[in-house]
Amino acid sequence: MNLPGLISLLFAGESLNGCQLVDSDAVALANLHFPSRPYCLVSDWAILDIDVTPPQLQKIAYIGLTPALINALTVIEDSKGRFRPGDWVRSTLAVSFTHGCLFETKNTIYVLMGPGGRLRTDLDTALSMC
Repeated sequence: MNLPGLISLLFAGESLNGCQLVDSDAVALANLHFPSRPYCLVSDWAILDIDVTPPQLQKIAYIGLTPALINALTVIEDSKGRFRPGDWVRSTLAVSFTHGCLFETKNTIYVLMGPGGRLRTDLDTALSMC
């Protein structure tokens, strides 16, 4: 993992507040809006909006995704046990971002806990962070 690079990303771009709830209430929020979907609570996160060409964007949109992903330094809880508390995680591309803290991918609802950031970057930079 490129820890210095990811840390610098957390302090670049737009600052976002993320979820300010306690963990159990954040889980309830995820379950309310995305019942029966796996969730992953993360902190120290950044949403990376990936710069893509118009043809790439068309292909991504055609399969129901948007060119954005999450890089998070700290997993708090993963409902499926895929990641241990304290692990880092990088998501797949986004389906949606709602309620200021629920980042949906095809497989997981990432609950973005506490402060984080959002910035534009190219794919190579996004993939080199972890």
